[in-house]
Amino acid sequence: TCQTHGMMLEFILHKSICDNFITFLYGQARLPDKIRCVSIQQNSGSKTRVDSDIDLSLVRSLTIFGKAHKSFLNFSRYKLLRVLDLEECDELEDEHLKKICKRLLKYLSLGRGITVLPKEIAKLKFLETLDLRRTVIKFLPIQVLELPCLIHLFGVFKIQDADQQMRKLKSFLTEKSKLETLAGFVTDRCQTFPQLMKHMTNLAKVKIWCENTADASSSSNSDVHLSEAIQEFIQRGTDVNNVRSLSLDVGECSQEFLNFSLGDSCYLSSLKLKGNKICRLPPFVTSLAVLTDLCLSSSDRLSSDVLAALSNVRALRYLKLIARHLDRFVIERGDLQSLRRLHIVVVSMTTMSKQQPEIQEGALPNLESFHLLCKDLDGPCGHGGIRIDSLGLGCLREIVLDDGVRETAKEQWKDAARRHPKRPKVVFVGAGDVVDRRR
Repeated sequence: TCQTHGMMLEFILHKSICDNFITFLYGQARLPDKIRCVSIQQNSGSKTRVDSDIDLSLVRSLTIFGKAHKSFLNFSRYKLLRVLDLEECDELEDEHLKKICKRLLKYLSLGRGITVLPKEIAKLKFLETLDLRRTVIKFLPIQVLELPCLIHLFGVFKIQDADQQMRKLKSFLTEKSKLETLAGFVTDRCQTFPQLMKHMTNLAKVKIWCENTADASSSSNSDVHLSEAIQEFIQRGTDVNNVRSLSLDVGECSQEFLNFSLGDSCYLSSLKLKGNKICRLPPFVTSLAVLTDLCLSSSDRLSSDVLAALSNVRALRYLKLIARHLDRFVIERGDLQSLRRLHIVVVSMTTMSKQQPEIQEGALPNLESFHLLCKDLDGPCGHGGIRIDSLGLGCLREIVLDDGVRETAKEQWKDAARRHPKRPKVVFVGAGDVVDRRR
């Protein structure tokens, strides 16, 4: 995405408003005769009523933030509506959806007032993007997966019982589905989603949450189907130029279903693995020749075995490690030669070893951005630590540290940066200020 600031943003808004391309409502009494794009911000539309003689039939885009007068939610008045963004709309309710489903929408995002999708969703034949992330929808009707133009589907949901229509649904997904983004679905003892995923041949981005179940036999069967679905998804990536990503949140579940290896001809560009306890790096990760982005997140500890295995992932450009505790992490000369960004977020180093990550001399020659967020971090020149002023980090441009580190440590990092040939900027951020620009 692109974000415009300052004078250029003001100019674009001015030209858009002058040409009646976009209309902002701030409680004004009169609206233009012809409106194409409407944005209602905060409470601006709650005092502005759309009179019956105002023509809304030409509106193609409607975005509502906060509250809006009920006249704006009369969706039967929008004849040409293509983009409907109600993610932040406070007044949206389930009863509005049936009228929304009669529009010729291409983009639809819904907010927390929506609890269930009606079967009439099947009427949105031209819908390309459906965003349900802000809703409280738990079960997805199968009619959504049968939308012929749907490309991107966002949310956290399970699928409704589809046993009686599985054959028809599998045939549609294989032959007609255009779905590329599925982010994502929850899998438990139900095997429906993993089985359907095998037939989504156009998928390029998948996000999966694994839910633990007390039924051991059902869990085992589900793990088999999920493992097969993930393998097939990765194996379909045969073009090195295609961007493909997989995100897995295993929670408290076992990681045994990830215990498989793949050939060198499989391509996956981004992988995110999250769990309560990541014991080892899945074997297939080291066989992915063009894996450029990797994120490992554990609510407990990232062990030295996991960290040592990372040296075998040769093509990495971006590596992010998140954990409560981090074992000693040593990057030797020759490891991770392509790495551009290294981000580490950790509550504390393990009590057994208070040493921070060690970057040996000559390692990470292409590193540009280094984030190390840990409140008990020492200075860069401690024993077994990081000497950014004297090592081969010749491309380093940015160092981001936790604002909670000791003042003496801050000064040591700043002093080391001043002695570095590139003089990288040193930024101190709080926990709530961390923004991952790659995610």
